Amino acid sequence: SSIGQPGEEDMFKFTATTADRYTVETSGQTDVVMKLFGPGSTTDLIAEDDDGGVGWNSKIVVDLSPGEYFVQIRHYNTSGGTGDYAIKVSK
Repeated sequence: SSIGQPGEEDMFKFTATTADRYTVETSGQTDVVMKLFGPGSTTDLIAEDDDGGVGWNSKIVVDLSPGEYFVQIRHYNTSGGTGDYAIKVSK
């Protein structure tokens, strides 16, 4: 995916099918900040991370119950940052 405009926030949805420990992480050269919301809500914040992954990437490891979750990605530099990144959810 890509942050194409400064200040852009990308939102992704995934479904946790079973109660388990999930890892949500980004990869790439872009300095991103990630927030995890849910279950079933885009406003109930579960966790937030800036540089917990490799380099400037974000990583959240959290126990989730079944349901829909939302991940928001934005560039660290909200006034001028752009760039490509990838996002992955695993358990």
